[in-house]
Amino acid sequence: MEPLFRVRQAQAQLGLSPKVVALLEKRVSFVEEGVKRVEKVSGIAYPPHYVEPVLSVATSSVEVGQIGVLFARTIPIEKEGRLEIWVQISAPLVAFASKWTIHAVIAHEFMHYVELVRRFTRMETTSDEVTTTLFEAQYADKEVLYDPSKILADKTLIRLVEKRFPNGLKDDKLHSKTLSQWLEKGLPAAKLPPESNRARISITAIVNASFDPALIARLKEFEQSSVAKS
Repeated sequence: MEPLFRVRQAQAQLGLSPKVVALLEKRVSFVEEGVKRVEKVSGIAYPPHYVEPVLSVATSSVEVGQIGVLFARTIPIEKEGRLEIWVQISAPLVAFASKWTIHAVIAHEFMHYVELVRRFTRMETTSDEVTTTLFEAQYADKEVLYDPSKILADKTLIRLVEKRFPNGLKDDKLHSKTLSQWLEKGLPAAKLPPESNRARISITAIVNASFDPALIARLKEFEQSSVAKS
């Protein structure tokens, strides 16, 4: 799948300038480099992924005036009667982040993907507790991450993820550029409350899901190892 398909579809409708599109076309290679890096050190295929031109901005009904930019999300969806898990990467991340931040985000979202596959294959379908503040949302985001050391055979990449995600994505330069060069310029953005980051998936769709056999085998291996140690 071509990762910029949503950008091309929405270019005219959303009023993205040729300059912005050209910048995304130039820098999307960093995304693909990150994907290949993760696949190489994990032995597992990366899930479907794409660049989303509309920036999601989380707002809080409790913390007045507080917003949080969602630079990437791993989203379970129901498509044609079966569950699929997609990684959504924001256009500002591609446009303004360093190569290393992009790689860290790609790896971080991959670990969310692994955790979701683990939950769905074990039929752990109960939603996480709804969060109402940005701090809680960031904390929950870290808590549901599968342990990178169990999947990624690359200590440098693991350290990069840990450095960039102490509690939510930490990159002041990226946040500053996103504010000044995307939000303040009126480029596409949508406000979302933290509790909107949920999805309802039918049992039928979960049963019909088809995940990477290499990932399923790895998860079973770790599960058996954990049982043997207990």
